[in-house]
Amino acid sequence: MKKNDEMDTGPWVDERLAGRVPDAEWQPNVVHGLAQLRERRSPRRRVLWTGLAGAAVCMPLMAFPVTRTFAKNCVSACVSESGRFREFFTGKQDASSPRLVYAKAEDRKFAPDFTLDDASGVPVRLSQFRGKVVLLNFWATWCVPCRTETPWFVEFHETYRDRGLAVLGVSLDDDGWKSVKPYMDKMKVDYPVMVASGDIASRYGGLNSLPVTLIIDKAGRIAVTHVGLCPKSEYEAAINAMLAE
Repeated sequence: MKKNDEMDTGPWVDERLAGRVPDAEWQPNVVHGLAQLRERRSPRRRVLWTGLAGAAVCMPLMAFPVTRTFAKNCVSACVSESGRFREFFTGKQDASSPRLVYAKAEDRKFAPDFTLDDASGVPVRLSQFRGKVVLLNFWATWCVPCRTETPWFVEFHETYRDRGLAVLGVSLDDDGWKSVKPYMDKMKVDYPVMVASGDIASRYGGLNSLPVTLIIDKAGRIAVTHVGLCPKSEYEAAINAMLAE
């Protein structure tokens, strides 16, 4: 009798594979196979599953009052900005998905004025920056796209302030400076940052999704608007265009 490692398994394998051999007339359908592969690898499917996963994480938070505001904004961001994330991950621009929205000079509306204290307790009034181009960013520490943009805005502040750019950040964190000050230290934010009340948010349309970034011209009018994450190069192009006016 042969040992186990010397057993002839050929007949046993052949017998079980016999029922799995394709018919003689069968031919592989390469076109159909490639189509299925493309469908499974398509950005649309990836983004759909990413959005569903994000919403699944956020929705249970709605049961807790403390985190309800965060969950609402999180779900909103997952749904409204899925196209933006697809573009970043795939490198392809969706022509139907607007980026920075420019307003013609004759159609621009004045940015609602406000006065808020910065991290040092110094009052900052939006209208005091008339004559400068203002990048006004509404954000929160829990907002992932906001954390991506913060280093860009720090860089813009350093690069363009001598040319007439003012960068202002307005946080919508529910716990205010408790979260904002440690974040500013960690990210080395050196431009003015304030914490907004519900009244400020309502003046700017409710701000149901974050981040919201406005570029205000030298006359104090809103020239460029964007909701969500936008490529750094587009912000920079808009800043240069407004500074050149």
